[in-house]
Amino acid sequence: MKFRAIGLIVLGWMILIPKGMTQDKKGKENLIFGKLQDLEISLTTVPDAVGSGGKPAVMLADSKASQDGRWLRIDVPFQTKKKITPELKFKFFLEGYEVTEGEDGGGKTSEKFVILTGEAIYRDIPKGDKHFAGLFLSPASVTRFSGTKPNGDMDWSERKLNLRVEASEGGAPCESFFDLMSDKEKGPSGRGGKKDPDWYKSSEAQEVSGALLGVQETPFWPKDYKRYSQPKKP
Repeated sequence: MKFRAIGLIVLGWMILIPKGMTQDKKGKENLIFGKLQDLEISLTTVPDAVGSGGKPAVMLADSKASQDGRWLRIDVPFQTKKKITPELKFKFFLEGYEVTEGEDGGGKTSEKFVILTGEAIYRDIPKGDKHFAGLFLSPASVTRFSGTKPNGDMDWSERKLNLRVEASEGGAPCESFFDLMSDKEKGPSGRGGKKDPDWYKSSEAQEVSGALLGVQETPFWPKDYKRYSQPKKP
């Protein structure tokens, strides 16, 4: 009986201590991503106040691909606990499908699975419950990577394609990450979700680095300067 009692005490200690350590560690995290419902992802045009004046747009076969077409805008929520965080880096991974054409633009079109990536870096982030890390996909890139089906670009704004965001602070990876399909068994495309958490590392896909642009590389800057902490070029 004595040995049995000791065993039970040790077992209880083994169960309780890791749990306490995990809770304590989580409580000390500086950066925590927001809820899925607070994600803002949309197809939007440049505001009239920004787009008016200047030289006219060039003539294109597909006007939707011009700079005054629809941009994909992704704003991922997060919070910080420190009074000032010197620097945070966010890397975005977005599921896309590149349209490929036959020679000279003729022949059948097809699509291939790609992972669009980009980085957003901010400095001197004040303590706050709702910051945003934001990246954009230009109208021409929206056309290129939205697949062959009609209105394929709507799959992004309707949250049908995977999105993952990882963060690092001072060069060290943060434990918290954002995954749009984390509460689903699998994403609508058959990728991602609980059954395919490493979709963004897939050997089937080509990574298109730098496809996603920081706000300072878009016509939305500097009009939207209040939306984000001070951006820094990657």
